[in-house]
Amino acid sequence: MPSPTSSRSVDPRLASASGLMRDTVGGIHNLSNLLGSMRVGPKALSRVIPDVHASCAPMALAAGELVRATSGGPLATSAVSELGRIVAERMGELETALHRAETSTMRASDRLSLETTLARVIRDLDGALELVDLLVEASATGSVPVDVTDVIRENSMRLDPNASRARRANVVFVVPAEPIVVMVNPRLAMRLFGFAAALVNGRDASVGVEIAVVDDSCRLTLSSFEKKAKGTVIATPLLIELSARYVVELAKTSGATLDAPSAGPAVLTLPIGASD
Repeated sequence: MPSPTSSRSVDPRLASASGLMRDTVGGIHNLSNLLGSMRVGPKALSRVIPDVHASCAPMALAAGELVRATSGGPLATSAVSELGRIVAERMGELETALHRAETSTMRASDRLSLETTLARVIRDLDGALELVDLLVEASATGSVPVDVTDVIRENSMRLDPNASRARRANVVFVVPAEPIVVMVNPRLAMRLFGFAAALVNGRDASVGVEIAVVDDSCRLTLSSFEKKAKGTVIATPLLIELSARYVVELAKTSGATLDAPSAGPAVLTLPIGASD
């Protein structure tokens, strides 16, 4: 399922902020890996920590730019504002920890303290980046007709065994007797489905998907079941506390809807499109 040019006209301000944030989180991951290696001594860490420290303020500003860029538009939701707040708070925590590390002798206790802070911050930042990616895709203009089964299958193309944030879900579904075409931005629809699968995916479970046409929409009902079955293994995003509310609010901006209760099935609906 190619991604047509029309569906990739994303907001350049959001794309720019996203790129800066991704690079910054990459640097934070690198520092975390160095801290976890006993072969890396205090001198080597002292050369890396200032660079990561210097990236904290720009990262917080980029999070604020997400909120400013969407303000007054269709993407201006309370969840986007909350995302900006979470990122800014985590970067503040990290900045404080890095400042403490720069003024310490990086004894074992100092190193462990920084490593603990990084682990906590990284989890939220990794989950936040998934939400930022969704926001960027939601800003795209243009929709194209796509077979709904491709929305499911193409998530497998995101699998990367070397990606630190990669998650997996085994998705089982029955291909409809007749093709069901939805009118969507393919990349956004894929991400929405990935989030829906993550929200219902239990440990060591499969995700069953029922596909049905209801009025002028295609309804995908996702449920977790404790059974191993041959399906399509897809990549799913790391979730944080904000994820469910955020994705539900963002889905509406594209003409889709997502019902994701804390327990039970999740229902993703996508608008039906013309097959020709």
